Amino acid sequence: MIKKIRSLWQSLFGDVDRRVRLGRTLGLLFVVAGFVILGFAWNGAAGQNIVERQFPYVLSGGFMGLALVITGSTLIFLATLRAERAVLTDRFDQMLTLLSRNLGRLQVTSNGAGGSQEQVVATSEAYHRADCTVLKGKSGLSTISVEQAAAEGLQPCRTCEPPRPTRAPVEEQTVTTSGTPNQ
Repeated sequence: MIKKIRSLWQSLFGDVDRRVRLGRTLGLLFVVAGFVILGFAWNGAAGQNIVERQFPYVLSGGFMGLALVITGSTLIFLATLRAERAVLTDRFDQMLTLLSRNLGRLQVTSNGAGGSQEQVVATSEAYHRADCTVLKGKSGLSTISVEQAAAEGLQPCRTCEPPRPTRAPVEEQTVTTSGTPNQ
């Protein structure tokens, strides 16, 4: 029983969309319940002709209903903030990817020569040759270097077989003044 509750709790807080829906649903239920309690309080107070008899309805029902409406509104507001934060996080990740791709194009080695300039077209999970049939009809794709595609963890397309990144050359042994290799 405790394991089921724990797994439900973890699944609830692992998914942002589920938390947003739950927050909005609970908020709406609290607001509706608050207005219902306010209605009962008003109805109870309206049925009494003496002011002293109306106070218990106004105090208990009115404050309880008002508290539920405020709590529900706060839950709705927080759910909206959480949803906006998720959208902004996705946009930030997209911006970071585009920035790293553009900076990868400008990469220059210490001797002033650029790295391998083989360009490929990147999608969300793979990279392709520019004439790949998989890319037909797709728009908004960016061109990056093969090394940048490998650095982003993109896999080469199985259809067009784009160039693979070149491996870094093995460092050569340095030779000392005595003529023997230094290891």
